[in-house]
Amino acid sequence: MPDPDRWHAMEQRRRKLAERLGRVLAHPNPDDRPGTLGDVVAGAAVRVRWPSAIDAHIAFDQAPSLIGMGAQYQRFAGRGGVVLVIHCIADSMDDWSLVVPFEPFTAPVLVCLDDMDGQCLAVYDDSPEARDALSTLHVRLLRAFGDRQAAIDAGTLPPDA
Repeated sequence: MPDPDRWHAMEQRRRKLAERLGRVLAHPNPDDRPGTLGDVVAGAAVRVRWPSAIDAHIAFDQAPSLIGMGAQYQRFAGRGGVVLVIHCIADSMDDWSLVVPFEPFTAPVLVCLDDMDGQCLAVYDDSPEARDALSTLHVRLLRAFGDRQAAIDAGTLPPDA
C-alpha cells in the first residue's frame, strides 16, 4: 500500500486531469475540426482494446450505480456538447475517473487512473464488444439519472446543487 499522502496526491492529480479533459471536450478549440479530440485530449488519450481494459470495465460498471445513488458528478456544457465527469468514491480501493461525452453520446469515453500519470484510457467504438459496452454505459447512465431524479422527487435524495 503506498504512502497515504502520495496516494491522495495521485488521486487529486487524476481528478484534476479528468476535469480538465471534460472542460476541453465541452469547450473545444474553435480552430479544431469538428469531431476531433484536440491536442490536449489526444495527447492524454491512450487507445485501448475493450477486452483487455479491465479498469475501464470497472469504471463503466460502477459509474451508473454511483449516479443513481446520488454521488456528485460534474457536468460541462459548451460548443462540444455536454460532458460528464464521474469519479470513483474518494479513498476507495478503486482509482478511476470517467469522462463521458454525453450529449451527444460519442466515443471515446476516457478513463483516468491514478497510475497513468497524465494519460487516460480511451475506449473507442472500434469493435462490436466496445460498441456494446459504450451503448450499455449510455443506457445505464440514462436510467441512473432517471432513478436519481425519482429519488429526489420522492425526497429520498437531496436535490442536486
